[in-house]
Amino acid sequence: MTLPQGFKPLHDMGKTVYRFRQAFQNPNIRIKTISQKYEQTRVAQGRYSAGFCGIASYTWNHLFRMPDGSEVWRMKMISNDMGYKLNHVWLENVFTGEPLDLTFDQFIDAHGRCLELPYSEIGEYVSSDFLFQRACVFAKHLGIQLDGIVVENALHLIARGR
Repeated sequence: MTLPQGFKPLHDMGKTVYRFRQAFQNPNIRIKTISQKYEQTRVAQGRYSAGFCGIASYTWNHLFRMPDGSEVWRMKMISNDMGYKLNHVWLENVFTGEPLDLTFDQFIDAHGRCLELPYSEIGEYVSSDFLFQRACVFAKHLGIQLDGIVVENALHLIARGR
């Protein structure tokens, strides 16, 4: 993964991915944060990250920013409303265009193989300039006060005149 010069993460990125993956399997976090409509099927198939794409992407977007609060990863989304047969959110590196999909393993075929998505060819950028309560609940279970970080990031945007 290519990271921009001057980027100094406040959290260990590798450990954060590991903690996210553990949280995806936690029944208490699952019931408080994701839609329960397909829960039984997801768990039976071992697709623990399914349902967390927006939550994980939003959380990562706010946790890992440049010192001035600008984004390193922006959120990208596809949805049924856009003519796709699925709904999904992932991240794209602002500097390199590289995709970062924290929940890629939710796309598993009948043979247990991960399906490849043409990330650079699909999706639209979506804003992260809002308070996403389910992501705040998710982060709180990880010991992170995301709502405060979101407010701080918003203040950085205002200071930069955006």
